[in-house]
Amino acid sequence: MRSPQDGLSFKETLGHIAFWDDFTIRFFQEKLDRTTLDPLPPVNFEERSRDALRKMAALPFGEVLARYLEATGTLIEFLQANWNALSEREKYDFWVPLKHRRHHRISLFRHLNQASSPESEMAAGA
Repeated sequence: MRSPQDGLSFKETLGHIAFWDDFTIRFFQEKLDRTTLDPLPPVNFEERSRDALRKMAALPFGEVLARYLEATGTLIEFLQANWNALSEREKYDFWVPLKHRRHHRISLFRHLNQASSPESEMAAGA
Protein backbone atom coordinates (compact mmCIF):
# COMPACT_ATOMS: atom_id res chain seq x y z
CA MET A 1 0.00 0.00 0.00
CA ARG A 2 1.31 3.43 -0.96
CA SER A 3 0.82 6.56 1.07
CA PRO A 4 -1.23 9.15 -0.81
CA GLN A 5 0.78 11.89 0.88
CA ASP A 6 4.34 10.99 -0.13
CA GLY A 7 3.93 8.12 -2.60
CA LEU A 8 6.09 5.70 -0.60
CA SER A 9 5.00 2.27 0.54
CA PHE A 10 5.27 1.29 4.19
CA LYS A 11 8.48 -0.68 3.49
CA GLU A 12 9.94 2.16 1.41
CA THR A 13 9.19 4.65 4.18
CA LEU A 14 10.96 2.47 6.76
CA GLY A 15 13.97 2.13 4.46
CA HIS A 16 14.00 5.84 3.67
CA ILE A 17 14.02 6.78 7.36
CA ALA A 18 16.72 4.19 8.12
CA PHE A 19 18.97 5.51 5.35
CA TRP A 20 18.59 9.15 6.37
CA ASP A 21 19.04 8.42 10.06
CA ASP A 22 22.32 6.67 9.23
CA PHE A 23 23.39 9.52 6.96
CA THR A 24 22.53 12.13 9.61
CA ILE A 25 24.53 10.35 12.30
CA ARG A 26 27.60 9.99 10.06
CA PHE A 27 27.31 13.64 9.03
CA PHE A 28 27.15 14.95 12.60
CA GLN A 29 29.83 12.55 13.83
CA GLU A 30 32.19 14.08 11.27
CA LYS A 31 31.17 17.58 12.37
CA LEU A 32 31.94 16.67 15.98
CA ASP A 33 35.32 15.21 15.04
CA ARG A 34 37.28 18.41 15.59
CA THR A 35 40.47 16.75 14.29
CA THR A 36 39.10 16.78 10.72
CA LEU A 37 40.02 19.96 8.91
CA ASP A 38 38.63 19.01 5.50
CA PRO A 39 35.14 20.33 4.80
CA LEU A 40 32.51 17.75 3.97
CA PRO A 41 32.01 17.34 0.21
CA PRO A 42 28.73 18.50 -1.32
CA VAL A 43 26.05 15.84 -1.49
CA ASN A 44 23.33 15.25 -4.06
CA PHE A 45 20.55 14.39 -1.60
CA GLU A 46 17.97 13.44 -4.24
CA GLU A 47 20.36 11.02 -5.94
CA ARG A 48 21.32 9.41 -2.63
CA SER A 49 17.69 9.08 -1.64
CA ARG A 50 16.72 7.42 -4.94
CA ASP A 51 19.69 5.05 -4.70
CA ALA A 52 18.79 4.11 -1.12
CA LEU A 53 15.17 3.40 -2.12
CA ARG A 54 16.34 1.13 -4.96
CA LYS A 55 18.61 -0.81 -2.61
CA MET A 56 15.95 -1.14 0.08
CA ALA A 57 13.35 -2.32 -2.47
CA ALA A 58 15.51 -5.38 -3.16
CA LEU A 59 15.56 -6.40 0.51
CA PRO A 60 12.91 -8.43 2.32
CA PHE A 61 10.60 -6.50 4.64
CA GLY A 62 12.18 -8.01 7.77
CA GLU A 63 15.63 -6.73 6.77
CA VAL A 64 14.30 -3.23 6.10
CA LEU A 65 12.49 -3.25 9.45
CA ALA A 66 15.66 -4.38 11.22
CA ARG A 67 17.66 -1.58 9.57
CA TYR A 68 15.01 0.94 10.59
CA LEU A 69 15.03 -0.24 14.21
CA GLU A 70 18.84 -0.24 14.33
CA ALA A 71 19.04 3.25 12.80
CA THR A 72 16.44 4.53 15.26
CA GLY A 73 18.42 3.14 18.19
CA THR A 74 21.65 4.62 16.86
CA LEU A 75 20.00 8.01 16.41
CA ILE A 76 18.68 7.99 19.98
CA GLU A 77 22.06 6.91 21.36
CA PHE A 78 23.84 9.60 19.36
CA LEU A 79 21.52 12.32 20.64
CA GLN A 80 21.82 11.13 24.25
CA ALA A 81 25.61 11.02 24.06
CA ASN A 82 26.30 14.10 21.94
CA TRP A 83 23.52 16.66 22.21
CA ASN A 84 25.44 18.81 24.68
CA ALA A 85 28.55 18.68 22.48
CA LEU A 86 26.69 20.26 19.57
CA SER A 87 26.90 24.01 19.10
CA GLU A 88 23.67 26.00 19.09
CA ARG A 89 23.89 26.14 15.28
CA GLU A 90 24.46 22.37 15.04
CA LYS A 91 21.49 21.75 17.33
CA TYR A 92 19.37 23.97 15.12
CA ASP A 93 20.65 22.14 12.01
CA PHE A 94 19.86 18.77 13.60
CA TRP A 95 16.18 19.71 13.72
CA VAL A 96 16.01 19.52 9.91
CA PRO A 97 16.54 15.73 9.75
CA LEU A 98 14.40 15.25 12.86
CA LYS A 99 11.49 17.09 11.21
CA HIS A 100 12.03 15.06 8.03
CA ARG A 101 11.91 11.88 10.11
CA ARG A 102 8.75 13.04 11.87
CA HIS A 103 7.04 13.72 8.54
CA HIS A 104 7.69 10.14 7.40
CA ARG A 105 6.77 8.60 10.76
CA ILE A 106 3.38 10.31 10.51
CA SER A 107 3.06 8.68 7.10
CA LEU A 108 3.85 5.29 8.68
CA PHE A 109 1.06 5.75 11.21
CA ARG A 110 -1.34 6.67 8.40
CA HIS A 111 -0.35 3.43 6.65
CA LEU A 112 -1.06 1.45 9.79
CA ASN A 113 -4.42 3.17 10.30
CA GLN A 114 -5.41 2.54 6.67
CA ALA A 115 -4.34 -1.11 6.86
CA SER A 116 -6.39 -1.69 10.01
CA SER A 117 -9.51 0.16 8.85
CA PRO A 118 -12.70 -1.81 8.10
CA GLU A 119 -12.66 -0.49 4.51
CA SER A 120 -9.19 -2.00 4.04
CA GLU A 121 -10.37 -5.38 5.34
CA MET A 122 -13.38 -5.36 2.99
CA ALA A 123 -11.19 -4.45 0.01
CA ALA A 124 -8.72 -7.21 0.88
CA GLY A 125 -11.55 -9.75 0.95
CA ALA A 126 -13.05 -8.59 -2.35
